[in-house]
This record gives sequence, C-alpha cells and structure tokens, in this order.
Amino acid sequence: MQFDDGTAGHFTHAFPILEKYGLKGSFGVVTGNLGKSGSLAPDQVVKMHRAGHEIHDHTLAHNAAMWGDPGRKAEWAEHTEKSLKILRDLGITTRGWNHPGGKGSQWTSELHEFLLPSYDYVAGRVNLEPEERYNIHWNLRDHPFSLGYGGLGSIPRRDSIDASRDDIAGVKKRIADGIQQGLVVISLWHTVKDEDGTAWGVEEVCKFVRQHNLPTMRMADAVRAIQHPREYFDEQVEQIANPGFLCDYDENGRPDGYEGCRYASEEIRDTADGRVAEFASDGATWIYGPEPGATRFSLRARSAEGTPCRLVVTMTSTEIDKDDHYRFGEPQQILAADLGATWSEHETEVTVGPEVDRIRITLEISPPGKVQVSRLSWRTGG
Repeated sequence: MQFDDGTAGHFTHAFPILEKYGLKGSFGVVTGNLGKSGSLAPDQVVKMHRAGHEIHDHTLAHNAAMWGDPGRKAEWAEHTEKSLKILRDLGITTRGWNHPGGKGSQWTSELHEFLLPSYDYVAGRVNLEPEERYNIHWNLRDHPFSLGYGGLGSIPRRDSIDASRDDIAGVKKRIADGIQQGLVVISLWHTVKDEDGTAWGVEEVCKFVRQHNLPTMRMADAVRAIQHPREYFDEQVEQIANPGFLCDYDENGRPDGYEGCRYASEEIRDTADGRVAEFASDGATWIYGPEPGATRFSLRARSAEGTPCRLVVTMTSTEIDKDDHYRFGEPQQILAADLGATWSEHETEVTVGPEVDRIRITLEISPPGKVQVSRLSWRTGG
C-alpha cells in the first residue's frame, strides 16, 4: 500500500484504516510541504513512522522537470541535502527515493549515479508500451540499470495501481492476477478523503488483502527480498501462475493470473488437489522475473469437446539490457500436442536467457475450440 505526495488524508484516513487491518504502508513525503495546509504535519509523519510505516523521500518540492535535467545537478544536491535533513531531524532515516514524475524521458544514468549513494533504492514510472500496466522501474544501490528489479532470478516485481472509487474491482483483479504472476503489486494512492470515495477504496483493498491472507510488505521489505531472494524464495519454486488453479480471489470465474479461460464445472476433476480450467485459443499467462537457465514446462490437458484437436504452446520473451532498453521478441513454439477425450501429460524443456525480463505463455487450439487443463508447471533445473 503506497501513498504519495504527503497529503493530509494520509494521516486522518489512510493511517487509521491500515492500523485497523494490521497492515503497513509506504508513504512518499514531499518534505518541503510538511506543515503546510493540505499536507502532513511533521508530528504526524513521526507518529506513522513510529507505528512501523515506511517513510520515503518524495523530494523536497515535487519538481519533476528539475530531476529530468542533468544540467541541474547543483539543484539536485541542494534539494537532496535539505530533504534528507528534514527527515533526519524527525528521527527518520529513509531508504528510498520516489520520483515525483517518473516518465521515461526523466530517468537518466546521471540521475541514478547521483541518487544511489544516498538511498537503497530509487523508484518511478517508465514508458513501456504495450505493457503499460506493469511499468514501474526500480533500481537498487550497487545495481544500477540491473535487470529491471535487481537481476536476481525469481524475484517479486512491482505493479503500480492508481486507485480510485471507480476502479476498486479492477484493483482487486490486478492484485489477484499480479501476485500469481510473480509481482509485488502496489496500490498507489495520492489524495485519500471521504468526499471522492478514496478512503472507502483504501478500506476495500485492505479488507480484500486480509480476507485472502495475501502476503504484504513495505517497499523497503520488497527491496530486501530482491537483494536477498533466497531468504524469501525457494530456488525450485514453481514459477507458473496459480499452478493448481485454486485461487480466484477476485471472484470473476477464472483462475487468478490467467486470461482467455474460465473454470470448468465443479464436476470435472482430474486430480484431488486442483481444479480444471477451460482455455480458448489465445488463453495466456505471464511469468515475471523468470529464473534463467534450462527450464521444464509441462501441462496435463484434454479436448473440452472430446473431439481431436491440436494444442500449440508459444513463449514470447521480453528482454532488458543494462541501459533499461526493452526488446520484444517474437512468439516461439515450445510445445505441440494432439489431444483427445482422455487426459494426457506433455512436457518440454526451454532455455531462458539471462536478460529475459518476462515471458508470455499462450495456448493456441486448432480447429478452433477449447481445451481443459488440470496442471501447469514451469520449473528451472528439471
């Protein structure tokens, strides 16, 4: 749960809601505005910090253009020194810096080189069409322009959701899908107040998280998970989304983490420990931060109609280089299988390159129809 700009409603509304549900948030404070009308007061920031919430530096004056201009490094230094001093005087040592604008043109190597000695991480938005929904860039100290989010294999990722009353159902859907696909999903709030329903929205998301016992962390905790992934993630962890199709937290009738499919009827079972999903052509899922190396992909499937059909599974990789340049690959066939009325298991081995940032797995069926799948698996090392 992330709250940017340090508006007054973060203390009067968001803070008590988070405390009510036992959740901890990350608050990006515009330090030069503290104590001004409509902004947090210094003592409020201290109270939230002492309650275990994260306070990170959202800059002194929220001047996005300045941070995008390498010719203004003297101002960078002045603003950084003043902002960190304000926080230190409140007894807060912040680990993170959050860009006030964050558009792709504003992220420069000069900015990272300047900031990283003072912070453990810097975060902000980049332009990444056509995948706009998952486009938060996160660089860590000692890992400038590393593989998106640290370059350490099966690590969490970040998705930022700018939440309002009108899209809380969409927020829940993206949280459910993103967690299954390997993302740390950040619901991002600016103003939080009763008049526009945003306070209601914060509580709805908190209820949703608690109802399904979803794992939560502050941004600083996520950084530690990225820097020390094996403290959080088993090397042999299953990387495919929702492999037993057991989770439908957003209650939309399809397994979380997938598109182009729905649950088969409850009467259709293949194994005791999972459910069956029914896919049409172009049904798909994503794997974010896949482990590099030899990887075993397998599935168990049959024709939904009981008539013969052919299933082709393709993999499309997106790579990222050290300068944060993305390369969108072409679909590559990784498995083909002839299916009938009975269940059959199929597997193949693929190699994931060291620069692969994310993978889209797509199922194609011919002649057009549907297939039922009871198990999917994507594991590195056999």
